[in-house]
Amino acid sequence: MVSLSRGAFLKAAAATAAAGLLAGCSTGSKDASDSSASASTEPYTIKHAFGETKFDAVPQKIAIVQNWQNPDAVLALGVVPAGTPVVAWGGNENQSTPWFDKKLEELGGKQPVRYDETDGPNYEELAKLEPDAIFCPYGDMSQEIYDKLKGIAPVVPAPEGVGSWAASWQQTVEMAGKMLKKEDEAKKLIEDTEAKLREKGAEYENLQGATFLSGAFDTEKNTFGAYTSQDTRPRFFSMIGMEQASYMKDKEKDSKAFFLDISAEVIDSVEADAVWAWVNAEGDIEKVKSNDLFAQMPAMKHDAVVFEADKTAGLALSAASPLSLVWAVEETPILENMSKAVENTKKAS
Repeated sequence: MVSLSRGAFLKAAAATAAAGLLAGCSTGSKDASDSSASASTEPYTIKHAFGETKFDAVPQKIAIVQNWQNPDAVLALGVVPAGTPVVAWGGNENQSTPWFDKKLEELGGKQPVRYDETDGPNYEELAKLEPDAIFCPYGDMSQEIYDKLKGIAPVVPAPEGVGSWAASWQQTVEMAGKMLKKEDEAKKLIEDTEAKLREKGAEYENLQGATFLSGAFDTEKNTFGAYTSQDTRPRFFSMIGMEQASYMKDKEKDSKAFFLDISAEVIDSVEADAVWAWVNAEGDIEKVKSNDLFAQMPAMKHDAVVFEADKTAGLALSAASPLSLVWAVEETPILENMSKAVENTKKAS
């Protein structure tokens, strides 16, 4: 098994899925004083992975780095970011997402300024915004990047002890709550979201305790890149009542990677009641199914692989947030499809 860093994975995904999309700016956010809570006049300090950040007042103009999790956490707490990265893979005509736009409409806000982050933080565009804070708990962060961002505005990165790409959506919401002085609202948002996911999952009795794998098939390397329990997708499936396949539980024990490659030579021994696999295009599904090695996977034999070719639906689980996950269980057939996959496995047993 071979592990790959999330940074390398995302750059590869961006190269294949977002090559033709240009960055751009829309009309900008609502006036910051309209889109956030009344500013506190009491100074406060947020502890994080790179030390501490002090605020003299609640920031009113917030810029986002990394479009996974971060913008949704701020918006879900009722604050419209002044700027946020372009959503290329899985994005819509607004260079945004349907769940972000839905919440934005509820708040009566305008689309934030959008900037390209294909090569990492867009320091030039961030500086132009002149933000009061830069919010980025989830994503790629080093001391060098942190120091550059700190030169533009106070930075809120990952919590203490949490590395790059490792913050859960709950931790991201908690950091947003601390920055906005909305700790109680953040706690309730997390509790309500988790309750909604458990409730929707419980509607499908056969999902409770069923085993799963989630990842992607690589027809060139003949491997299945399976996400570990550190990743957002397994966290989602666990939240709705499923359990990570025993093969992954065993193999991921000593790994800090967010996914592990399972060789096609051993895939016939990897049992799971259902497998969720994203693909870049519908045509890729047939390529996987026609692969003689992948055909040996028990879930493939049982017609228990759920292929996700809809990039927006795939992004909803990948860029997990209170907004995207609720959208996924309410607006997509993900739970129904996984339930059918589990049913097919049980029938084949």
